[in-house]
Amino acid sequence: MLVPLQPDLSKPYYGPGYRLDFPDTTGDCSSCHIPGASLRGNIDPASAKGADKYGVHCDFCHKIANVCIREKTLMPVPRVQGSAAAEIRRPFPDDSKRSHLFFGTFEDVNADEGDINLPLLKESRYCASCHFGVFWNTVIYNSYGEWLASPYSKAESGKAKTCQECHMPSPTVWKGKTITNVAPGKGGIERDPSTIHSHFMTVDETLLKNSLTMTVKTKVQKQKIAVDVTLCNDKTGHHIPTDSPIRHLILLVAAKDSRGNALALIEGPTLPEWCGTGDPAKGYYAGLPGKTYAKLLIELWSKVFPTGAYWNHTEIVSDNRLAAFAKDVSSYSFIKPASGNTEVTVTLLYRRAFKNIVDWKKWDTPDIVMAQKKVMLRAAPNKSLSKLVSGN
Repeated sequence: MLVPLQPDLSKPYYGPGYRLDFPDTTGDCSSCHIPGASLRGNIDPASAKGADKYGVHCDFCHKIANVCIREKTLMPVPRVQGSAAAEIRRPFPDDSKRSHLFFGTFEDVNADEGDINLPLLKESRYCASCHFGVFWNTVIYNSYGEWLASPYSKAESGKAKTCQECHMPSPTVWKGKTITNVAPGKGGIERDPSTIHSHFMTVDETLLKNSLTMTVKTKVQKQKIAVDVTLCNDKTGHHIPTDSPIRHLILLVAAKDSRGNALALIEGPTLPEWCGTGDPAKGYYAGLPGKTYAKLLIELWSKVFPTGAYWNHTEIVSDNRLAAFAKDVSSYSFIKPASGNTEVTVTLLYRRAFKNIVDWKKWDTPDIVMAQKKVMLRAAPNKSLSKLVSGN
């Protein structure tokens, strides 16, 4: 029997990959990431042609007629995900009456041309097939299930919102201009801008920067400076971060004296080794004051931890991500300087992948600053400290 082993880092290594572990199969990644090419079965991504090379494209999304979910749980069937969990009505070149079938949300559809108004496109269920994924009985992707369990899915909560209302809001603003015509000069007509939905979705960093609220409280004591940081997921209908387990948040808490020297941490959590050991200026934060928020997996055979290779047998070691409306408070104490001002800086970063994976694969994926606050504790003539706060 072949047993998975940890990679030998004394030899050239370029990070985990499905085909490295299962070279004779294609896996089911394409069912969500290249769904248009996967209707007849999973494919090798390298074989994708035409529009399918772009991954998820317009033609596929606007051909989804239904998303299959269980009646009682309202969730997709485990291990049946992506294109396999959706009913697709692709063009029918041999049938002139259905050759241009297209589902959308405009009410003034042209039925003769195959345009159909489909309410499903405004429902969160539409997103379920690719935002719930189970591998080896471990739930990996679950932003749809997280939304379903939150007040955002319940009309009676007074907070109900669909996925589309947050990720595809209207009106659409492009280069500072509100869009009122999706195809000017090419048959498009002027429309109420509230009917035209944004398609920036997850590529919009503004959405990330407005997904939660961070508050910072400082207190000057005799021998130390205390810092309390509260994160509240008050703006997002799923966990933060969500879906891919290599995504995580890094909370950095720093205190410096008037000369710019870091003040020693007396009490409080520090960042784990997997945040990267090295120069903090280059994104290696292990050992610094702070906290991470992530769903962490371990590979059962090789014991690689944390791992993003969920195509292998894994189990969840911990999950401290912020669910909808959840709060987390972390506290830190630093040695108070003998004199001069003190600056406290709290930064919340969104990191798309573990630092070692980014390095192995040489990805250009800079951290995104989700929130940052600076508190200046000024030394008064009587040597007490007053406070000045800045940041978002």
